[in-house]
Amino acid sequence: MDSTQTYDSLADVYDLMYPASSPDIKDAVDFFARTCPEGGKILEFGVGSGRLAVPLAQRGFEVHGVDGSQRMLDKLAERDTDARVRAFAADFTKVSTGETYDVVFIALNTLFALHTAAQQVECVTRMREHLAPGGRVVIEAFDPMPYHQQQGEQTSTRYLSPTSVMLDSSHVVRTQQLVLVIHTVLDGTVPRPTQEILRYAWPSEIDLMARIAGLRLVGRTAGWREEPYGEKSDRHISVYAVDDVKDQGSIGS
Repeated sequence: MDSTQTYDSLADVYDLMYPASSPDIKDAVDFFARTCPEGGKILEFGVGSGRLAVPLAQRGFEVHGVDGSQRMLDKLAERDTDARVRAFAADFTKVSTGETYDVVFIALNTLFALHTAAQQVECVTRMREHLAPGGRVVIEAFDPMPYHQQQGEQTSTRYLSPTSVMLDSSHVVRTQQLVLVIHTVLDGTVPRPTQEILRYAWPSEIDLMARIAGLRLVGRTAGWREEPYGEKSDRHISVYAVDDVKDQGSIGS
């Protein structure tokens, strides 16, 4: 199952997995309000059902979003009743909206939904190509260490609603930095398992991808509130700008 099929299958429960009522949403919107000029343009890779895009648009930004799952985009349309978010159905590694943006970002584990390092580099390259002068690329990603250290199968339970839970069973292939997760919804009906494959990358590896794409790291925090990043952080918010030195070298070559 490819990532498009995965998120098509998860579309009905995705907003339960990552509820819009989470304080993380407000923190993320506040972060982008500090990062993007007032009324600026923002592009989200992996816009999904609009958990971030819609509140960003409500904050006054011009927001565009890209997603490979049409079912996710259908959920976005249901949430975005005023049609404030302009959405594109496209592959992150090939997309071109034909416009540039003050901020281009990818959140949660979406970068890791691309199954090879080459695809991830292409994704970051497409993000770079959409940047307006002075713009920023923002990548949110989880810390891979807990998965990398995992021994054997592990299963956890995720609360979805008063009448449903999700069982997440994971297996790690460390040599390929792959995590295979089987999500199974239990809600009194026939169980609905969905397979998700993630290719995790270390922060230093993402920095290298960014350098290949012509970007340089300008900031890294442990969360949207810009908490200090350290060895115990379970995720990172990394901010990149155009590597002007590399660009100048390219122009002169």
